[in-house]
Amino acid sequence: MSSQSAKELIEEFNKQRIEVSKLRNALNELDKEKESWFKKKEEYSRKVRESIQKIKENKFKRDSLTQEVRELKPKRDNANKDINAKLNEFDSLKKEKIALVKSLDIKDSPSRIKNQIEKLEFKIETDTVSFEKEKELMKKIKELKKVYNDAIVLDESSKKLKDSSDEIRKMRKEANEAHKSVQEKAKQSQALHEEILNLSAEIDKIKVDEEDAFKRFSELKKKFNETNSQLKEKLKAMNDVKEQLDKISSEKREKRRQEQESFLKSKEEEVNQKIKRGEKLTTEDLLVFQKFDK
Repeated sequence: MSSQSAKELIEEFNKQRIEVSKLRNALNELDKEKESWFKKKEEYSRKVRESIQKIKENKFKRDSLTQEVRELKPKRDNANKDINAKLNEFDSLKKEKIALVKSLDIKDSPSRIKNQIEKLEFKIETDTVSFEKEKELMKKIKELKKVYNDAIVLDESSKKLKDSSDEIRKMRKEANEAHKSVQEKAKQSQALHEEILNLSAEIDKIKVDEEDAFKRFSELKKKFNETNSQLKEKLKAMNDVKEQLDKISSEKREKRRQEQESFLKSKEEEVNQKIKRGEKLTTEDLLVFQKFDK
């Protein structure tokens, strides 16, 4: 092959080497960008999975709270019915006491009346009183005992009224706590429901970003593969040119070797003739002879 052809091959090789370098740089940039979009896609996918898991957890909590509300409402309503019934009972007891107060006209408490009776009984037992006075005291004791019994009845009525009031107060407290619990659990359930809706809307948005990221990744992957194919083709072409250049270099070396060998053989012949003629050998002749031996 002519030297001109070798020169053209070298130019072609250098040109392709530059193109290969550019393609490699482009491939590296594409790979970085491609992987960057893939990471974004994976990050969006992770967020979607986390949001879906959060929705599942919130749905479980919301449904549990809703069930508790369903169970608490009848209890609260029954408590309110019991309070109304108790209020009616309280009104009856109150009317009964008012009627007793009006009919009995009692001003002192049972304990004070009982104290008066005991004092009169003690007076009869310890003091010397006339028969008439004793009869008068006994009559008074009898009247006080009747008042005492009426006072006991009135006192029991007051006690029933107080017990009923205390029970109503306790029932109202329990009903209010049940109502408050219903409201609080319903509020929590609604908050979880709203969070589920917000998460669902957020998932829809993230999925759009995820699809865009995957689309961009796919486009870059396709471009990466195309560039990689171009690089392989260029490398193959460059290697073909290199093989041709290596072949030319090999042929040149072989030609040079053969020329040197031919030259050395001719010189050897000259040296041998000198030896036969008995002529003196020069330093150059000795060197030629040594090279040929090697």
